[in-house]
Amino acid sequence: MVGLIPKTFILDIVDKSCTNPLASHPGFLELCKNENIELVSSNESENLTELIRQYRPEIMLIDERIFRKNLESSEDIYSTKTCQPFKLVMVSSSCPKEDIFQFIKAGADEVMVSDMDDEEVFLKIFSIIRRKEVLDQNRLTNLPSINRTHSVLEHCQRNLGDWALIHFDLLHFQSYSLMYGVAKADNTIRELGKLLVASIEEEVFIGHLGKDNFVIISNTNAIEQIITKLKSNFAKILSRLYKQADYENGYIISSAPNRVRRRESLMSLNFGVCTNIDRSFLSSSDILEQVVKNKKESETKNKKVLILEDDDDFATLLEETLVREGNEALVSKGFEKLVDEVAEHQPRTLILEATKLGHQNFIPLCDSLKKYKNEFGLKILVATNVPGYQNFLDTGADVYLPKPYDIETLLKEVRRLRYAKT
Repeated sequence: MVGLIPKTFILDIVDKSCTNPLASHPGFLELCKNENIELVSSNESENLTELIRQYRPEIMLIDERIFRKNLESSEDIYSTKTCQPFKLVMVSSSCPKEDIFQFIKAGADEVMVSDMDDEEVFLKIFSIIRRKEVLDQNRLTNLPSINRTHSVLEHCQRNLGDWALIHFDLLHFQSYSLMYGVAKADNTIRELGKLLVASIEEEVFIGHLGKDNFVIISNTNAIEQIITKLKSNFAKILSRLYKQADYENGYIISSAPNRVRRRESLMSLNFGVCTNIDRSFLSSSDILEQVVKNKKESETKNKKVLILEDDDDFATLLEETLVREGNEALVSKGFEKLVDEVAEHQPRTLILEATKLGHQNFIPLCDSLKKYKNEFGLKILVATNVPGYQNFLDTGADVYLPKPYDIETLLKEVRRLRYAKT
C-alpha cells in the first residue's frame, strides 16, 4: 500500500556502457529500504528532465565519466535543478583533491568515491539527505517548508486515491504582532509548531509555509478530528500568549492610521480544506491555490450596512458612497427604531454617529445589540468626536473612528469589518 509520505528517491545516472556499482551493493540497498529511500538507476540517454519531474529526487548521482564528458557544458546538468532542488553528487572511482575542486566548481554539490563499503556509501548519502532536510525546514518551527510540501502534495496527487489538505493561519496575528512585538509573535509561531506535533498522532504530514501559514496533509476521514483537536488545544495555550488583562477581557485594542482604534479578538485558528474529490488538479501549486480559495469562500458575504447619522445630507452621501463600493447601504430612521432595524435588516456593519448619543446612552444600546453579534456577526463602528475610545470599545464597539474623518478611512474600516471573523 502506498503511504501518505512519499519515498525519498535517489536518481543514479550511469554511463550506458557500464553496470551500476551502487545497485550491486545489496547491503546498501537494504539500508536504503529501511529508511524509505529508493535508488532509481538510469543511463545518460534517457530524458533527464522527465525523470526528475517523475521522481522529484533528493539526490542525483552522476557517474564520473558522464560528468567529465559534460564539464564544458555542465550548466546543462546543473540547470535541471530548476525542476527540483536536489543535491548533485559526482561518483568517482578515485578522486584527487585537484579534481574535487574542478568538479565542485563545475556544479557538483558533493563528490563521492564509489569503492567505499555499503555502510560508508549509505551514511554519506544519508548525511546529504539529512542536511538537505534541515535546509528545507522552517527555522522557527523546524517543520518542513514549501519545497517538501510540494513534493508530498504531488505524491498524493499522482499515487493516492484518498487525501486531504488542511490549510490554516492565525486570525488577528498581525494585530497581535504589532501589539506585542516581533519576538513575542515569533514565539507564538514556535508554540503553534510544537502544538501541531504534540496534537496529531495519526500518520500525517505537517508543513510550515512561512509566517503563520501551516498545512496538514492527511486522509479525508481524519479532517474533522484533526481540526477539532487543534482548536481545543490552541485555546488551552492562549492564556500564556497574552497578558493576563488582555486574556481575561477576550480582546486587545489596536491602533490604526488616522487615530482609529480597533477592538480585536484574541487569536484563533482559521481553517480551509481541500480534498481529491473537489476536482482534478494540475499541480501542487493548483492544490494550494484551491485550499486558500476554499478558506476565503467561507468568509461572510453580508454586504449590508446600516447608517445612523444625525446630519441627513452626510447620511445620504455615506449611503451613496457605500453603494458605489458594492455594499447594500441603508439609512436608519432614528435612534428609537435602531434596534428593530438591526433585527429586521441584519446588517454586517452598523455605522453609529454617537456624538449626541454619548457614552452613557451607548451602554444600554450595546446591551440590546449584543445578541445580534452572536446571531449574524454584527459589527459596530462608532464615529464620534466624543473622546475616550477605551470606553466605547470596552462597551462593545468594534471600531472607534474619531471625527472629523475622511471617507476613505471609513470605507477601509467597513471593508475590513465585512470580512473580519470573530
